[in-house]
Amino acid sequence: MLQKAPIRIGNVSGATGDHPHAMLRMVRSGNVDVITGDWLSEMNIAWNAITKQEVDPNLGYENGFFEQLEECLDGIMERNIRVVTNAGALNTEMLYRKVQKLCQDRGYGDSVVAAVLGDDVSDIVMAEGGKALPISHLDHPDQSLSDWGFSPCCATAYIGCWGIVEALRAGAQIVICGRCTDASPVMGAAAWYHSWREDQYEELAGSLLAAHLIECGPYVVGANFSGFKSFLQDLVDLAFPIAEIDGTGRCKISRTEEGGGHVTKNTVIAQLLYELQGHLYLNPDVVADLSGVSVETVAENCISVSGVRGLPPPSTTKVMIAAKGGFQAEATFYINGLDVQEKADMMRRQLENAYKNSNFSRLSIELYGTPASNPQSQQEGTVFLRVFAQARRIEDISIHKFKIPIYALRMQSYPGYHMNLDFRTMEPKPFMEMFPALMPITAINHRVEMSNGTTCKIKPPSHTQTYPVIRPSSDALHPADLLSFGPTKFTALGTIVHGRSGDKGDNSNVGFFVRNEDEYEWLRSLLSVATFKKLLGNDWFKGNTDRRVERVEFPGILAVHFNNSRVLDNLNGGIASSDRVDGLGKGVAEYLRSKYVDIPLLFLERGSI
Repeated sequence: MLQKAPIRIGNVSGATGDHPHAMLRMVRSGNVDVITGDWLSEMNIAWNAITKQEVDPNLGYENGFFEQLEECLDGIMERNIRVVTNAGALNTEMLYRKVQKLCQDRGYGDSVVAAVLGDDVSDIVMAEGGKALPISHLDHPDQSLSDWGFSPCCATAYIGCWGIVEALRAGAQIVICGRCTDASPVMGAAAWYHSWREDQYEELAGSLLAAHLIECGPYVVGANFSGFKSFLQDLVDLAFPIAEIDGTGRCKISRTEEGGGHVTKNTVIAQLLYELQGHLYLNPDVVADLSGVSVETVAENCISVSGVRGLPPPSTTKVMIAAKGGFQAEATFYINGLDVQEKADMMRRQLENAYKNSNFSRLSIELYGTPASNPQSQQEGTVFLRVFAQARRIEDISIHKFKIPIYALRMQSYPGYHMNLDFRTMEPKPFMEMFPALMPITAINHRVEMSNGTTCKIKPPSHTQTYPVIRPSSDALHPADLLSFGPTKFTALGTIVHGRSGDKGDNSNVGFFVRNEDEYEWLRSLLSVATFKKLLGNDWFKGNTDRRVERVEFPGILAVHFNNSRVLDNLNGGIASSDRVDGLGKGVAEYLRSKYVDIPLLFLERGSI
């Protein structure tokens, strides 16, 4: 019997606001069966919550998807391409109706549009403050929603792929989802195309990994990649990725013909390590065991990934609960010349005195950067001091409580005082607090509505398995003596070690990998949990007893990963409310790669990354 050709799935969005013509390019040069896009993150889920509640109840979806669809709908229909998106965000039904009307207006009234619903679990969570269904924190099970101190305004559950599968099986051309998992659109497309059952865990796990690799768009094509210098001139207007998934779930990653960048073994490994959960990648439909994963070059811009194993899904799924956290404002001061630390200390004391009677819930005053020695321009010798404040009530951070006290300091400040003149940042704006939790999948009303009148209720998984909240973590088993690698030089870790970091709510994760097999024994022996904490330096908050590091190894890709996806509580609340400049943890790996360690001369002689 002839084996069915692999399905080709092209991703056209890694986040809200991604390339505005990526879908058109994918239609034009991707030669794909299905187009997917990830428009959601914890950040714009919060934005959409504010928009829907305070601006217009008919909004709350990602209109960027709709604008791209308008541009290339004719090409999609001519080529019979399916489209699956999570751009419904917090108002899936409104976007669903808007897409229906677009199809009708363009003469495609017979084409079926579907809405996958059930992710909005606000009614469950908000019933008596969550007492209808006891809900505890995802990372800290001893903390319950009732102890949170905020009043939830919305809650979205991460639903799986089977609503998408059923919609496609029923003839849908365009499928609109809300907060499905990032991987669900790709998994749903592959399961539909290959007619997989829900218990084909190996195949589903393979498609989960394929989805993980392409969901961030250009990241796997050379963006956010520590080896970017190897093709720096090509990193302009990057291409978007394509996953070819065969009937066994194995995949090959490539890219559109249009655009810059490259898909290489190392760009794929970097993306594989991004925002992981350790060896076990949990999903509502399957758990992918990545401990044996391997990556190989097939051809230029074509990389194969294999070795993933599939396990039954958990009985729970993640739910993100949002609440109005209050209001925030900030200001930036620039410092240059001599005595930078003393100038910053002077400004800090003045600010603390100005705000000594404030009712802020958070006040952060932080110095960023180090000036160049003997700078050749004022720019080279300038750093900045950022003051950031939050308050539960707008009156506690009003112009008179935050902005005017800063104005009052202008004429009594350090020598050379100057500040950012965009004074709008000093006016209060709302922010959201997020509470990640787990919810039984059986509590979710997962269903499909279609423009042809078809409706379908999606059953929860028939077989599940329990997985520990605190995942396995250990230092290297039988580490090598670091002296056995010969003479060393004290230099930056990133000279020969790649890294990638990201966020999961309030937590950051970091993965490291090397280019050559004989360097891996050194890497895994060097990077213990203790060494990792030491490398974090002042960013390791020893006073927070809730913080922990989880460590795993991936020998098939020569990688060490911290901390089983999480440096817990590293981002001060997550992107929706963090006071950190890098609230998404994107720069953590690059910071750690810049830290000095003893590197064997044997490895340094091979050249730097």
